Amino acid sequence: MSLEAKVGVFVIVSLLVLGATVYFVRTTQNVRGQVVYTTYLRYAGGVADGTPVLFAGIRVGQVASVRPSAADPTRIEITFAVKAGTPVNEESIARVGGVTLMSSPALFLTSGSNNARRLGPGESVRSQEAVSQTEIAARFATLADSANDVMMLLKQEVPAVTGEARAVLANLREISGTKNQKHVEAILAELNTMVRRESPKIAHITERMTALAGHADELVVSVQPLVANLDHAVTNVSTTVDAVREPLTRDLAELQRTLENARALIDSVRSVVGDNEDDIHQTVRSLQTASENVRLLSETLKERPWNLIRTTQPPDRKVPR
Repeated sequence: MSLEAKVGVFVIVSLLVLGATVYFVRTTQNVRGQVVYTTYLRYAGGVADGTPVLFAGIRVGQVASVRPSAADPTRIEITFAVKAGTPVNEESIARVGGVTLMSSPALFLTSGSNNARRLGPGESVRSQEAVSQTEIAARFATLADSANDVMMLLKQEVPAVTGEARAVLANLREISGTKNQKHVEAILAELNTMVRRESPKIAHITERMTALAGHADELVVSVQPLVANLDHAVTNVSTTVDAVREPLTRDLAELQRTLENARALIDSVRSVVGDNEDDIHQTVRSLQTASENVRLLSETLKERPWNLIRTTQPPDRKVPR
């Protein structure tokens, strides 16, 4: 075999070994040691082959391919592979973003829910669209325009609001001035004087109302036996009420009138007692004075019975020396 043939065979064998090595490495990395999933986005955000995949912030794999979807070219199909045992589930969401503002883009997977079903190899992961820098700039421009409108509106409205605020402050100063303060103090002083002057009358009225309530309670207690007797009597004559309806009605009417007269009499007595309360107290004090005078007279007669006969008291006896 010539030297050229040996060199050709060596090159062919080397190429075959290199191809087998590459195939083995790709198969071991992407198939045997990792699980492949897909997701779909409207905006890839710079994601390319080899872009890292982060699951809840932990790097677990890389993007395998990025291409327009065959079913819908307006959507981008992203195929990625993660380590076996990564708990990707139905609640996990894929989105494109960066760890920092200056870092390269990455594909983020949320942890989802522990109770959700785990996804199998080849299944699709739910996605969430990321906001592009163009959209952010447009939103900032819209926000700036709105801010300009607000500033223009404030420039128009602030002077009027300031004028109204100054008017309110002036009114408050006038209300809280020295003249009004003295007027309020005079009103409060007059109110306190009136309360002190009327306090005894209010206390007296309260005491009278309390006494009246106590008399009313006693009257109710005294009437309760009568009511009980009436109930008992009505129960006993229930069998003969049809025969004596009219007499019983007249008796009840008479009893009602009697009760009304009794109430009127009690009210009259209460009124008389209330109106003559001072006279009654005076009479009682006079009786007490008369009783004291009688007691003094009795003691005087016991000690000096001759006062009933003589108008002058006999001279005192002299003590012999």
